[in-house]
Parts: sequence; C-alpha cells; structure tokens
Amino acid sequence: MAIENTVVTDGVMEIPSWWKCPSGYEELLAAAHALGKKELLHRAAISDQESQYPIESLTAIANAGFGAVTIPAEEGGLGKGLTGFAVLAETFAKYCASSAMCWVMHTAAVQTLYSAGTNEQRQRFIPGVLKGEIGALAFSEPATGSHFWNVVSSAPRQGNGYLLNADKSFVTSGGAADWYVVCTSSPDAVSEDKLMYLIVEKDQDGIEFFPFSAMGLRGNSSGPMKFKDVYVPVNNRLGTEGGMNYYNDNVVDPLFLLGSAACWIGIAQGAVDAAVGGAKKKVHQDTGKSVASYQVIRHELAKAQILIDSARSMLYRAADEMDRCLEKGQLLSTSLYPLWELKTYAADMVIQVTNQAMQVAGGRGYLTGQIEKFLRDGRAGALMGPTNEILREWIGRTLVEVPWFD
Repeated sequence: MAIENTVVTDGVMEIPSWWKCPSGYEELLAAAHALGKKELLHRAAISDQESQYPIESLTAIANAGFGAVTIPAEEGGLGKGLTGFAVLAETFAKYCASSAMCWVMHTAAVQTLYSAGTNEQRQRFIPGVLKGEIGALAFSEPATGSHFWNVVSSAPRQGNGYLLNADKSFVTSGGAADWYVVCTSSPDAVSEDKLMYLIVEKDQDGIEFFPFSAMGLRGNSSGPMKFKDVYVPVNNRLGTEGGMNYYNDNVVDPLFLLGSAACWIGIAQGAVDAAVGGAKKKVHQDTGKSVASYQVIRHELAKAQILIDSARSMLYRAADEMDRCLEKGQLLSTSLYPLWELKTYAADMVIQVTNQAMQVAGGRGYLTGQIEKFLRDGRAGALMGPTNEILREWIGRTLVEVPWFD
C-alpha cells in the first residue's frame, strides 16, 4: 500500500529537496551545479594529473558572481552568508575538489580582510576579488606543524612598516594568489597576544614559493613559501599590531572548518554518485544482471549515503546557527565546538565513504579515474590542521570540563 504524502514517480521514491539543500538556497544550488558541470568537471582531471592550478575554474567561479560570497551585497559581494558558502563549497567539490578547496581558502582570506581591514583596504582589494583576483592565507609553519595558530616568525617594525621573515609550510594557492594574509608575530606589540596579520602582494621582493606534489588535491598549489626580508607598509597591516587571535577564533577558524567540511561532504557525495552510476550501467553478461541489482551493493550504497546525509545535516545546522550569530552581532567563536565535531566527522566520513564507493566499483574503481581521485582528494581532510586527533582532544577536554586550549 502506498504511503500518503510521499512523492513517487513510476514507483521510484523521490528524495525531498529539503533533505539535499537548506530551504531558500535551491537556486544557488542549481547555479552551482550548472557551473560545476560546465566549467569545473572537464578541467578536474587535467588539474589532478598535471598538478595544474585551476585558475580557469576559479575565474569562472568569480565570473559567476561567487568571488566574494560572504561579503554583504551592498558592498559588492553576493551576501549569501555562511549557509550559501557551505552550499557552494559542497557542490563545487563534487566536480573539482582542488578548485573547491582553493575557493574555500580564498573566501576565508577575503572574509578576514573584510572583517579585520579598514574601509580603505576593502576598497583597495575587494573590487579586484570580484573580477577574479585570488586571496590566500599563509599561516602554517614548519616549526609548529598542524598547530597553525602558533607561529615562530616575526615582523619587527621598520620605518613606516614591518620587515617580514617567515617560512610557511602549506599555502593553498601559493605562488598563484594575488595577495596573501600572512600570519606572523609582532615583537613590538604591547598586548600579550603578539599575533599580527600582514597583507603581502604577489609582486613584492623577497617572496619565494615551491612546487606542490601530493597524493590528492594536486591542483591546489599548496606548497611551502618563504618571505625573506619582505617590507610590508603599515597600510597593509590588518587590524592592530598584535591581538589577532580574536580573528583566528571568529573568522579564520570558523570559515575554514565549515568550508573544508563542506568539501569533504561534496567529495563523498561525488564518489557515491559515481559508484551508483557505474553500478547501474555495468551489466554482467553471464547473469544478465547489473551490479546495482545485487542487494549487497544496494546496502553498501545506502550505508554510504546515510553517512553523507548525517554529515550534511550537521553542516547546514552549523551554518544556519553561524548566520544567526552574525545577524545578532554575536561571536562566531561560540560555534567552534560544533565545528570541531563537524570537521572531524566529515573528514573521517569521507575516508570511509570513498573506500565504500571504490569497493562498489570494484576493479574499475581502482583504475585511475573519478572514484580513485575522490579517494585521494578526500584523504587530506583528517590531516589538515587542526588534525582530527587535535580536534578530538579539544572535544574530549570540553566534555570533561577542562580548558581546551593550553
């Protein structure tokens, strides 16, 4: 007997749209899918195989109006908030994970500049962003590993500016960005918090970047960078001289955790979609049955999809609350605990789901191709700082009511 209030087409259950996308963002989702199919997908394999930075895809994203998604519309941005940011990041990752991750880090850099910068700095950099210029975050350092919030580099005052010397370990869009928000320390700061953000533009003397060769996300250009005796004028300092931990907790970390989790969810969904398509098309001639006709295959796909949808529910619940915080003038740092759980779960989930997708695809999945690429790309999530081990420690310390950050 048919269940009332369900949508069934030719006997096939239709998944409700609200389960796939938060209400009010359906048009944005459709536009992101159209862009992904037209601009990102056909370049993804080349970007991966040749370790080629996806500048054409990122330019297409900007030309579509997604260069400054979190900036208010009245100031030239898209004004879609953090929920819109999450919708786009997840969708882009289904088509090209490298493009999606570069765009996530770019968006975090743009929002950092917008939040910590002056009106003059906004007017100087945001118009270029809307035309396709790329911003990047240069935070992590070899000396402190995945503890990217700790830096040993410094930029003492020199004249009407600062002399920056810093080694950075993983800079997404390194060598390809138009400007970098460099996290360093100020030995001259009067506050206990010595952290300082400096904007370094691509053509300045003393910048050196190195090739990026990795298992996955091979188009990211996330190699090391060196800033040697780079002079940064004071008008390229974001915020105050020191005291920037506030923006770490209320801009950089929240956007990175939300955006990267969205990427892992998009990668996982892309892998399952590819596995479903392959299972339906592949027919065993000896039995006349498609791979999808086997119950064990359908169960494996179901288990994977349930994991994805549970992570997606966490993603949009967190994004919605973050948007509410901003509307009320509250701090995004109040959302850090849910974001720790979200990033940890999404990064663990994508490893499991891409493995399941490969198992469903069988030997074909092991060959160089879509599912194999999804597996390699998704494996980065648990390793990105804060690593899943660090996040689980912070979650555990919070649960037993001891200070999470020492």
